[in-house]
Formats: sequence, structure tokens, C-alpha cells
Amino acid sequence: MLKLSSIPNEYYLGDLPGRLQYSKDPKEIIDCIGVDNNETRGFELCEHSLENLCRVTPFTQRKTEWEVILMMKSVRKEDETWLKAALRNKKTGKIALLTTTNNKRNLINLGNRAIKTVDGTWFVGHYRMSAPIVFWNELKQRLIIK
Repeated sequence: MLKLSSIPNEYYLGDLPGRLQYSKDPKEIIDCIGVDNNETRGFELCEHSLENLCRVTPFTQRKTEWEVILMMKSVRKEDETWLKAALRNKKTGKIALLTTTNNKRNLINLGNRAIKTVDGTWFVGHYRMSAPIVFWNELKQRLIIK
């Protein structure tokens, strides 16, 4: 079940704080109960490119193991862009849920650890991903279709 995050108008799917989510069961996402909240926090669909895949893939992972299911982007300021992504592991079928930003300070200023990505200039937040309902609804639809 989706739970309200400490970030206004964002929700997360059941993991303990401070943990990256690399192996969510697609069925758990499909079965999560929807919430009625139309606030997008500026997140919109964005290109599923190799460049963006490198921006969301932690340096500790190999980008060849993952395929993009959904990616959304929010540009807040010139030096503050955020990506929310759902990636499918090609071997296991499990889903990784990640938040990444173009500036390490965006994470550190919020008291979070920053993990360098394959891209080298973007950073993944070392925490469970939360996202607006628009992200969860879109992800659920894409998993049902797949």
C-alpha cells in the first residue's frame, strides 16, 4: 500500500527509510491502492534515452542489466532537476525505484546521502523513492500492459 511521504504530495511503497529499492515485485506495485491526489510536483514524462538511463543508474550497478519502464522529470531551478525512474532488471524481472538529481547539493542539503551515477555528474538519493501519484498511476498502467 502507498504511504504518505514526508515530502508533500509524494508517496512511497513500504520499505524502511534509508534503503535503495532494487527489487520490488511488479505485482506489489500493481496491487498498491491508489490515492486521489492530482498534484504532480512538476513531474512530467521524459525521454527514455541511454543518457537518462545513465543519469538514474548508480555507479555500483551495470546499466546493461536494466531497462527503463518509466521516467519522469521535474525542473525546479537551473541547478535543480530531478528524475524519478522505475527500471526493470532484465534477469530477475524485479523493479528498481530511484530518484536522481543533477546536483549533489540537492541531496546533501536535505540531509541525504548522494551516490554517484554511471553518468558521473548526476546523483541518486540513498533512500526509498517517493513520488507523486501521477508517477505511481502511470507505472501501474505500464506494468499491467507489459
